[in-house]
Amino acid sequence: MQVEQLGEQFLTWLLGMLPKLLAAAAIVVAGWLLSRLARKLFEKAMEKSNHEVGAISFLGSAASVIVKIVAVIMALSALGVNTAVLVGGLSAISLGISLALKDNMANVASGLQMLVTKPFHVGDYIATEDGVEGTVERIELMFTTLRTFDNKQVVIPNARLANAILTDYTAMDKRCLSLTFSVSYDDDLAYAKEVLHQTAAADKRVLADPAPLVAVNRHGDSGVELIARLWCKTNDYWPLYYALQENVKLAFDTHGIHIPCAQVEVHMDHMPAQKEG
Repeated sequence: MQVEQLGEQFLTWLLGMLPKLLAAAAIVVAGWLLSRLARKLFEKAMEKSNHEVGAISFLGSAASVIVKIVAVIMALSALGVNTAVLVGGLSAISLGISLALKDNMANVASGLQMLVTKPFHVGDYIATEDGVEGTVERIELMFTTLRTFDNKQVVIPNARLANAILTDYTAMDKRCLSLTFSVSYDDDLAYAKEVLHQTAAADKRVLADPAPLVAVNRHGDSGVELIARLWCKTNDYWPLYYALQENVKLAFDTHGIHIPCAQVEVHMDHMPAQKEG
């Protein structure tokens, strides 16, 4: 009999709470949908204001999180929970949560720092000191996403990225390309330098200012090493690198300039023939 009474009481409570439960569920679902909508609207508004892509991605992610938090608080309020007490309790718990999630909080703070200082931008090709490199795809609340040259996705925590030594290969509009080639000691050195200079200057991607430099870099074991320092637009760096590797070899062959191979000279002392015993 007591079990039946408890069942009836629970059913009565459930029926009384059902409107509140449905309202809370509807608020949560609406909040999640609105968070997506808010992110899209926020990003579109910032795009019209010509904000940086990284800032748009980061702040859009933050706007989505804020809408979700508001939706949860409203859902709890619909269930009859005293949200004022809840907020007060959360402030007491927040210290423990922040300690438990200190790495995540550090990622958020680092994301804000990068948003202000702008050490790199979306679309830049960067490399970290530990060898991770790629094109910046997104800068979000806690993570930055890179796309590697062979189309892999690398996700890096913002805190790690903010404290790393970074090389931004596309920050400047032009770069210096340094190439080295060896020629034989028997070849005409001045003529070899002129052929190298003309071959490099013939490529339209090589900039005239600063002027190309061709010089003797060092005297190697098998030949004289020439260096060509050429300036080009950043986007032309790798196409120019591969083109000149081929064109210089063909030019040297055409003009009879030899690229030496590593050689080792072995001297053997004369040994008297052994007598047959």
